[in-house]
Amino acid sequence: MRITIIGGGITGLTTALALKKVGFQCEVFEKAREINEVGAGIWVQPNALKILDWLNLGQLIRDKGTILNQVDITNPQLVPFKKTTKEAVQDDHGNKIVAILRADLQKILFDALPEQLVHLGQDFKSYQYESNEINVLIGNKQVSCDLLIGADGIHSKVRTETFENTVKRFSGQTCWRGVADFNLPSEFESSGIEVWGRKIRFGFSQIGRNKVYWFAVINAKQGEIDELGSIKPKLSILYKDFHEVIHKILDHTAEEKIIRSDISDLKRLKSWHKENVLLLGDAAHATTPNMGQGACQGIEDAYYLANTLKKHNGNLRVALNEFESSRREKVEYVVSNSWRFGKMAHSLVGQFILKSIIRLTPEHKINEQMKKLYHVKEFS
Repeated sequence: MRITIIGGGITGLTTALALKKVGFQCEVFEKAREINEVGAGIWVQPNALKILDWLNLGQLIRDKGTILNQVDITNPQLVPFKKTTKEAVQDDHGNKIVAILRADLQKILFDALPEQLVHLGQDFKSYQYESNEINVLIGNKQVSCDLLIGADGIHSKVRTETFENTVKRFSGQTCWRGVADFNLPSEFESSGIEVWGRKIRFGFSQIGRNKVYWFAVINAKQGEIDELGSIKPKLSILYKDFHEVIHKILDHTAEEKIIRSDISDLKRLKSWHKENVLLLGDAAHATTPNMGQGACQGIEDAYYLANTLKKHNGNLRVALNEFESSRREKVEYVVSNSWRFGKMAHSLVGQFILKSIIRLTPEHKINEQMKKLYHVKEFS
């Protein structure tokens, strides 16, 4: 079976690696001319790390990033509303969250694939069915395949070519992301921290030697653009009452490398596949980043798809239906809860409710919820 993957981001590359591991032939086509993931940093959670271990890449990622021993939500002076226990930030096998530069993660995935399987500078145009195969126009050439996978993100061209009237939902929030050339004080160097102020948030963690990933989220109108030179002064004012370490992080960040993007997700699709065309990751179920599970769910998609195809010996009709039914519940749990969490965290009443839940929920209930999130099925 010939498989064509559109998109060379984290989901697309992981899918290629997973398919190759179980014995399927595939190629990846990426419109960018070089691998250079946008987005600053990422927290690779235990569910995704378990799959990366299955691909024999987990230790490389741990070595390149920073293992987080705790993740806390705090007030502006970095006092946690409730200290997390180790059971809440690791799975049953002791896997913890790894904070890493997105570009480093993507390079590890890219380097693990044979060079001839990934084609850069190749932009997807369209596809059509002919006889029993799909002919895909990429750049100025045509590629034939039995299964076409769209792993090309929230703005997926494969999705718009396949389904009518797909809708992106703007959350009412915008996010700045950056990487500071800075080492956190020792008390924070193994922590992931999200700070809540009055309808604003700021998060950060060490992602490597002299590298701190951070994000800043506020309510905003869609499509606003910053003038060069205005971002750091604006953030300094917005977060003026926050702990001094946050201002040090901003001070050690090059303004021209700060990324701003509006926060959106994808309105639920009735199906992720149509005949022999399948959407994965953000192309199928883009989520807001509030649970830190967007890329992790794309990595899970790759693992479940590869193993389901293997289970059914490449029978696409059966495998694609089973894949989607097996993934729907968890993905929709992540998307809906991430949306709800983000909206509440930027409302004074919502923050009050969330803080009360955090403080009053018993530890064993929190641990149960995290185990459910971190669970990954084992295939024989």
